Amino acid sequence: MSWDPQASLKAIEGAAESFNQEEAERLSKDLINGLEHGEKIEAATARKILGALRRKGWFALLEKVAEALCFTEQDDAQVRRQYAQALIDQGKIPAAVYVIESLITRTADDPAENAEARGLLGRIYKQLYVNAVNAGGSPNLALNRLNIQRAVDAYLSVYGSDPATHLWHGINAAALSARAARDGVALSQGPDPAAIARDILATLAARGKKAAALNAWDLATGAEAHLVLGDATNALLWLARYVQEKDADAFEIASTLRQLTEVWGLTIDKAPGMILLPLLQSNLLQRRGGSIVLDRDKLAELRQKTADAAPALDKAIDAAPPPKNYEKVLGKEGVVTMGWYKIGLDRAQVVAKVLNPAGDGFGTGFLVRGKDLMPALGDELLLLTNAHVVSTDAVVREKYGSLEPSDATVAFETFAAAREQQFKVKKLLWTSPPDQLDASLLRLDPP
Repeated sequence: MSWDPQASLKAIEGAAESFNQEEAERLSKDLINGLEHGEKIEAATARKILGALRRKGWFALLEKVAEALCFTEQDDAQVRRQYAQALIDQGKIPAAVYVIESLITRTADDPAENAEARGLLGRIYKQLYVNAVNAGGSPNLALNRLNIQRAVDAYLSVYGSDPATHLWHGINAAALSARAARDGVALSQGPDPAAIARDILATLAARGKKAAALNAWDLATGAEAHLVLGDATNALLWLARYVQEKDADAFEIASTLRQLTEVWGLTIDKAPGMILLPLLQSNLLQRRGGSIVLDRDKLAELRQKTADAAPALDKAIDAAPPPKNYEKVLGKEGVVTMGWYKIGLDRAQVVAKVLNPAGDGFGTGFLVRGKDLMPALGDELLLLTNAHVVSTDAVVREKYGSLEPSDATVAFETFAAAREQQFKVKKLLWTSPPDQLDASLLRLDPP
């Protein structure tokens, strides 16, 4: 292959967007081979390639490419920082410490990169603490106390140097100080978590009034600041905005999810974890290209079997003696009957897939009866979907990549009367942008 770093960048970005990790591995191998044979690459292009790999959480690939750049002396501070991030996320902590300590020395004349490097050192010590204590170690073991103190010191020193800029360092210092208090660890220099959280929210409020909107990290930081203050409702609202940001990809969402589970100890079975974690988990699955594929014929067969079996199964459950050994029921819903599943399959009939012009799944929607929204619409069945899926608003399409109504096709996979057809959008009747109700009401053709 001829050496063309820009083409490699576009190809790797394309593989990342389509979740084609196998292709990304092939392209990365070609890139590394070129570097080893003396080919050159501009630092800006190298950083973008690493960024594409990092944002999908492909840390093993990120490590290999960054390492090749470092050993062919085609790296800079950002390349080394991303190399360290790859090592940390793979649990290669000693190697990451070596890279970061070296980077702190190398960036003494670059305040921005130096702050990022010191923040990563804080993350390393944070990880060492939570790994040990969450696995059952004593928080007051000398090494564990030292690691959480090191983490707080690292974050606090960066935040204190410029509180208006280094917000994520500040929220980490607050979160770890709160964690130390919960664990009974006395910090020699422990900030007031609530005071930091209030200061951060005030900074974000001021920043949000300016022309530039808050970015993804700002929104995640705001959510955690509300968590510090014990306000789970507003934490959820900030997270809901966060996961809609284009800049919140797999790397960002995984980082936030890790913070809430490892540092805050949130779990899915109790508040506030039960309302915060599912939002992040489902969006992380989407960003990583996860999916569940159901064959429509098998789904129809399953639906019929559940319909036939439900009465007998419900009767058997009612007649069964109580268990001798009790089991813990995990999750909010608990045990359900086969009839409950049948209801779900029945309701799935009105759920549709929205396809883009290439025929790929782009979003979902469901049928609603017109007069339930507005009497003048009568009994007509309309499709309700998201504005980030279909919109007539040029601003929304530009920001969120929504389809124009004329480019959308609608397909039903479990509705027997319609599943052999595809429907076009005859008219968009009403829409509300993503930062409001995030909804679009569509009239289908044919009805």
